[in-house]
Amino acid sequence: MTQQPEYIGCMDGRAIVLRRQADEIVLTFDGVEARLSREAAIRLANLLPSVTPVPRPVIKRRRRRSVQQKAKRRSHPETIADLVEEGLIQVGVALTMRYYNMDHFGTITVDGKIDIDGHKEETPSGAGKWVIGRECNGWNTWKLQDGKSLADLRWMLRAKRFPGENHGYAESTAQEENMLAMAWVDYALVRGLDPGRKDNTKVEAFLTDRQRRSNCHYTETTLNAYRMRLRHWFDYYDAS
Repeated sequence: MTQQPEYIGCMDGRAIVLRRQADEIVLTFDGVEARLSREAAIRLANLLPSVTPVPRPVIKRRRRRSVQQKAKRRSHPETIADLVEEGLIQVGVALTMRYYNMDHFGTITVDGKIDIDGHKEETPSGAGKWVIGRECNGWNTWKLQDGKSLADLRWMLRAKRFPGENHGYAESTAQEENMLAMAWVDYALVRGLDPGRKDNTKVEAFLTDRQRRSNCHYTETTLNAYRMRLRHWFDYYDAS
């Protein structure tokens, strides 16, 4: 006790601390301090079972590779001009934005902008803000006459360009990933699903539907290959 400035023990399952201070010993128990003579403190310390420190559990952090990949891939956000370039929307097409039961209209210009009564905006959100006077997600609010939103077209664009340049796959593998991504996005949009959010139940339903449409039975090896291809897609775009 004389060589240790502090002693930790246990009483009734709770920690008790003895520390030396000048010629007396200070006892702390449940936040209450008491002062003892040196001899009384030594006798008490001999009666207390020592407390063995419990090491903190090691928490394994999930590696965030997919987030880094998404950040790299999103370094050049898609634009309306990209939709025009890929033939997903035509110059002159009318867009509608409904706000407080009132329809507002815009037109796609040849330089990939939205024209609202002579005022042009490069981004859907910028065009939406011009109309309603506050921030909004224009990709979701601007729609075509068939009901598709610009966000739907953006998902189609992403699938069409997937897996992108410098993917490191063989050409046949890249083509298969592209084909599957486009099929998945089409399936999701028709059913009102988020094409970028992974849901194993929805993925399995998609694969079942794909088997039915192709009128063939996939082997487990083929299904696992398709699941892996879709996993690459979600690694880029999954929001969860």
